[in-house]
Amino acid sequence: MSKFNSYARKVNDIATAAFEEYRKTEAAYKKAEEQARQYPPRHGMVDAQYAAKSARAQADFLEAKEAYRKAKGVLESHKSEIAALRKELVAELDDHYAADPAALDSNTLELMKSGVLKANEYAKLMDKAQSDGNYTMARMIAKYAGDAAEQRGSKYGQNDEQARTLRAISYTANQNNGNETLQAFDLMGDVYNRAVNNPGMIDHWGELTGNALENM
Repeated sequence: MSKFNSYARKVNDIATAAFEEYRKTEAAYKKAEEQARQYPPRHGMVDAQYAAKSARAQADFLEAKEAYRKAKGVLESHKSEIAALRKELVAELDDHYAADPAALDSNTLELMKSGVLKANEYAKLMDKAQSDGNYTMARMIAKYAGDAAEQRGSKYGQNDEQARTLRAISYTANQNNGNETLQAFDLMGDVYNRAVNNPGMIDHWGELTGNALENM
């Protein structure tokens, strides 16, 4: 769970509240619809009590139908709210992971440029950079590890153990630019959009977004 988890929580709060209100309105609509079926309008001689119940049922049904229509619109409106949160998140990620010249370790850079480092040494450097929260150095290490992986692979084959390890270290660059966080957020946004278009998915919100919510 990262410092950006609050964005996932906000999306979850928006979605769960919206879905709960939608379900209430939907239930009221179905109940009113059933009542309207039980007391359909009749022509000719009609018992006064029945006529009153029928009129009330039809009026309630029309009211519930309109509320249900509006509820669908409310679900749709929250898409823009989630889109606004995404813009905030992107801006914060860009700022958080921005390259910082002051964070560069010149000694480590010289070591990597020399080409003498082994895969396990790159791994140690990456572990330290990540534990220190030095995303600038983590990106640099990933870049040099990737270059080393290509050179090693060309010389000893792409399945060489050192080459595979170096590639794995290089791939961790995706963990140092906010991409994984944004992908988790987008997954939640996508599930919400699909649930709006297909309300049958509402009941599956938790299982489809739980992992992103807990690990973002």
